[in-house]
Amino acid sequence: MHIRMLVLTFLMKYYPELIRRGHVYILQTPLFRVHNKKDRRYCYSIEERDKAVKELKTGVEITRFKGLGEISSNEFVDFIGENMRLDAVKLSDEESITTIMEFYMGINTYERQHFIMDNLRSEKELEDVNI
Repeated sequence: MHIRMLVLTFLMKYYPELIRRGHVYILQTPLFRVHNKKDRRYCYSIEERDKAVKELKTGVEITRFKGLGEISSNEFVDFIGENMRLDAVKLSDEESITTIMEFYMGINTYERQHFIMDNLRSEKELEDVNI
């Protein structure tokens, strides 16, 4: 997330029109790899993980990815292509780049810290909500 924020900050500061015109996307990367000896699935949510475990049935192994760096380069072909999941980065003409930059990259550590604490959800909390 930190690297993502740095790249987005660079684009917002020097190339905001790329974002405003809808040319910037974030590649979603899988949270889990669920596999057995016959099949391998990449899952982007706890629900997808649970569904894959049920479908693969026996000998299932689950790997939890914390970030893109944990995914081997030969696995990228499995989730980059026509079925890749992209999130558009949106920035309307009304939104102030200065205000956004000050909040996410400024010296307002206290405000930003509380924003993160108020909005952060642990994996356990997310699982409890989906039960």
